[in-house]
Amino acid sequence: MAAGSTIELQVPRMRYDITLPFVEGRVPIDGVTLVSGPSPGGGTAIPADSPLVTGAFGIADYNIGNLLPAVELGYEVVALPVFSKRKPVYTYVFTRSDSGINTPKDLEGRKVWSSLTGSAIGIWLKGLLKHHYGVDIDQITWVVAGRDPYPVHKEWKVERFEGRKGVIDVLLDSDADAIVTDISDGAAFNTLEHDPRFKRLWPNYIEEDMRLYKEMGIYTPVHCIAMSKTIDREHPELAGKLCDAFERSKRMAYDDILNDRAGFSVVYLRERLLEQMRDWDDPFQHGITPNKNTIDTFFAYSTEMGIVKNSYGYEQVFASSTLDT
Repeated sequence: MAAGSTIELQVPRMRYDITLPFVEGRVPIDGVTLVSGPSPGGGTAIPADSPLVTGAFGIADYNIGNLLPAVELGYEVVALPVFSKRKPVYTYVFTRSDSGINTPKDLEGRKVWSSLTGSAIGIWLKGLLKHHYGVDIDQITWVVAGRDPYPVHKEWKVERFEGRKGVIDVLLDSDADAIVTDISDGAAFNTLEHDPRFKRLWPNYIEEDMRLYKEMGIYTPVHCIAMSKTIDREHPELAGKLCDAFERSKRMAYDDILNDRAGFSVVYLRERLLEQMRDWDDPFQHGITPNKNTIDTFFAYSTEMGIVKNSYGYEQVFASSTLDT
């Protein structure tokens, strides 16, 4: 970058507390001007003409289920080891109360609603069911809505569901005996948690999440920050600067809460964060080194589940200036 020149980087709105200081421009980045713009996407399905394919974007909030397929398909996108969103995945497995499913092993031989590709939550849960609970996931019939967003490189027992139906009706109509899927519908979540016709596979899901974190250091990430590979080639130092900026943004967000400056409507928010720090330390760590086991595990699950045909290393997925983070 020539002396005195400035990179203009398009940034979508990201409403996570740990990214807000970054998005709001409170984190200065030398030689970089952030420009607010529309989201280029980054969910569980990316169309062929997406800016995430062509590289015509700045940065994006990116479902990590897309990471390895993007490499294999040659998309103009590169990842930063900045995990903008993490979710405790054990909370997303429900069954009917009369299904006879009481343990993870009881899923064998049953029909389970999920996706095969695209969703980080689906990848995490299949891998955890197999490796942590001894479930033979090949004995499950996976009920999948519509087509897969990416090629599938594994033979699954699959039943295709055409049309649209919410997860409540999927269970009540016996289209599936259990669901293993993200739930972003608050009304559906409320019904699944409180209607006696449904139950969680893991009623103690909070304890299971903590056990996974204590034993393996994994608090499951589902999104990361992605950057245009075109921009990375033109400005190879930029990704490293952005990683540092997102880390400072997170620290600033924590300070906002601890200094009682945050505006989130959670009673005793400061005390809750202090409690979390005591029990979890910092489960929202960025960088490759503190997340090495998490990244390795997710990449292994992705290959094993047929999300990609080949195995890929950090240097093929993450921007070069972030490899020493």
